[in-house]
Amino acid sequence: MLRRVAADRQNGHVAERVRIREIDDDEGRRLLRIIRRGTGSVVTWRRAQMVLLSAQGMPVTKIAEVTFTSADRVRDVIHNFNTDGFDSLYPKYKGG
Repeated sequence: MLRRVAADRQNGHVAERVRIREIDDDEGRRLLRIIRRGTGSVVTWRRAQMVLLSAQGMPVTKIAEVTFTSADRVRDVIHNFNTDGFDSLYPKYKGG
């Protein structure tokens, strides 16, 4: 992966910046409720925080820094939210 990114940069290609899709006021309020309430899953809370920070224009690397996770994980959360909406914020535990 890192080699591909380095090769792309040498060839003049820059990785596309990952951003959250535009969210409306209702979605913004819903994200804030999840974050402020602080009840329920920590996983949901962290994912909602990442999505809201992205919606506010914070770059992925900074979101990763303030949420103590990797930039790749932040990109995954953003991509999943863009694809599946709020359903992506809730963990899908599988029995094992």
